[in-house]
Amino acid sequence: MKLEIRHWQMLKALSELGNVAQASDALGISQSALSHRIAEAERRIGGKFFEKEGRRLKLTPAGRLITQVALQTLPTLERAEADFEQNAHLEKQIVRLGVASYSCYYWIPDFIKFVNQKACHLKLRLVASATQNPITSLQHGSVDIAIAPGYLATPGIINTPLFTDELALVTPYDHPLSHKKFIDPKDLSEIQYYTYSQTVLPGFEYERFIRPSGVIPHQVEVVEMTDAIIELISAGLGVSILSKWAVNAALESQRVSSTQLGQQGLDLAWSALSRESEKKNSASKQVVKLLVDWYKIS
Repeated sequence: MKLEIRHWQMLKALSELGNVAQASDALGISQSALSHRIAEAERRIGGKFFEKEGRRLKLTPAGRLITQVALQTLPTLERAEADFEQNAHLEKQIVRLGVASYSCYYWIPDFIKFVNQKACHLKLRLVASATQNPITSLQHGSVDIAIAPGYLATPGIINTPLFTDELALVTPYDHPLSHKKFIDPKDLSEIQYYTYSQTVLPGFEYERFIRPSGVIPHQVEVVEMTDAIIELISAGLGVSILSKWAVNAALESQRVSSTQLGQQGLDLAWSALSRESEKKNSASKQVVKLLVDWYKIS
C-alpha cells in the first residue's frame, strides 16, 4: 500500500470537519504538519486529493472516491480493535444490533436471555444509530445486524425474514377513533398527526394509505424518536401510524390504543439485515439464526 493509516485518518478528518484548522486539532498535529501530510500523500499516490476554493479545501473527484473508502474502512478497523479488546478479556464474540425506523427495545431482555441459553459465547451490543440509517450502519461496520421493517433490496445486504406485523393508527387509550373497526384517511385530516420521518418510505403508510386517498393530514409534526411519539400520544396530544410490534409494550400497558387501517389493514414484514460478506458461521450469522428461531416460538 502506498498510503499509511495516518493518511487515511487525515482524509476522514478533513472530510468530516471541513477545514485544515479543525482537522489538525482533531488529529493532534499542527496545521503546517497537516499540510505536509496532504502533500506527502498526494506525492505517494500520484494525484491531487484537494483543490483550493477560497480558504477551504475542496475534494477533487478522485479525492471524493478515496475519501469515501476512508469513511467506510476506518470505522471497521476501529470496530475490529474494540472487538479484540473486548474478546481478549471476555472471551465472547460481540455482535452489534440495531432496530431500523423505530426505537423499540422492550423485547431485548428476553432475547438476550435466549441467546445466553443457546450461545453463551455471543454478546449483544445495542446500536441506536441504526434506527435512522440501517444500511449505511451495516456498510460502514458500525452495526452487524439491523432488524428492519419493509423490504430494503441493497447489493451486499442479506434480507432474512423474521415475522409479519401490521401498521395501525395509534391513539390515546380509549380515544374515539380506537372504537372504530377501522379508520379511513379522512379521519386524520383535522387531527394532530406525528410521524417519525419526513422521508416517504416505499411500502409504508403514506404510500399505501394516505397518498392514494388524496386526504393529507393538515397538522403534521416530525418527531424522530418512537418513544417520544408514544409519550405524546399517551398524553392525549395527537395520533400516529406505527408498527404494532414496535409499540407492543405501550399497547399491553394500555397507555395507547390501536385501530386497523382501512378495511383490509396494512401488513408490514420485518427482517434481519446483515452483510453478505460475513462468513457462513460468523457471530452475526449465528445471531440472525437465533432471531429466526426466537420469533418462531415467541
